[in-house]
Amino acid sequence: MVGCPTRGVCTIVDAQGTPEDYTTFADKLGLKITAVIETHIQADHLSSSAELARKTGATLYFGPKAAVKYQFEEFADGATIKVGRRTIKAIHTPGHTPEHICLLVDDWLVMTGDTLFVGDVGRVDLVEEGAETARVKAKAKDLYQSVHKLLKLPDWTEIYPGHYRGSACGKGMDSKTSSTIGRERRKNPALQLSEQAFIKYLFEDMPVAPKDFLKIKSQNSGGG
Repeated sequence: MVGCPTRGVCTIVDAQGTPEDYTTFADKLGLKITAVIETHIQADHLSSSAELARKTGATLYFGPKAAVKYQFEEFADGATIKVGRRTIKAIHTPGHTPEHICLLVDDWLVMTGDTLFVGDVGRVDLVEEGAETARVKAKAKDLYQSVHKLLKLPDWTEIYPGHYRGSACGKGMDSKTSSTIGRERRKNPALQLSEQAFIKYLFEDMPVAPKDFLKIKSQNSGGG
């Protein structure tokens, strides 16, 4: 949740569970949910963002050309939305998924979803069975460019990723739940690699994919 108590509004990012989890919490804080944002089509949990947006009347946002079968507003690279006095800017970071966006909030923190973790980066192999190797490698190249796009942010920018150690969405994640761009620039092993070495890294020793990830992605995209 990103909220502005002064104006009494908030946005929810990557909702899961039931919509009531969020509406009840927002009500306790005296906030109205006016926007719901998905950083990407999730593969490890069922999303409740579309349902939450319908029930609250909030605008649902996805990154460019998200392949979902329900209505949303595109949150294009460089675009901003206002949440009361707060500003959220979209940074298009394809790689983990084509539509993936990171969210720069008030110029000092960035929600990195499944693109950049503390100590690791996202995986690119969660694709349908039989996907062409060239296509997956192209995703890896996109991810390399995306994480280096994030590294252009100031070192003091705080990062809040979608996962930490214990998740199947990466292999070297730290147990820390937040970091800074500067720390990751110096400490994250994946960010020390050349593009070729980075691509090779993404295909080595990956954990077992989340169970039924294709069915989860299908449901989250509106496929039922």
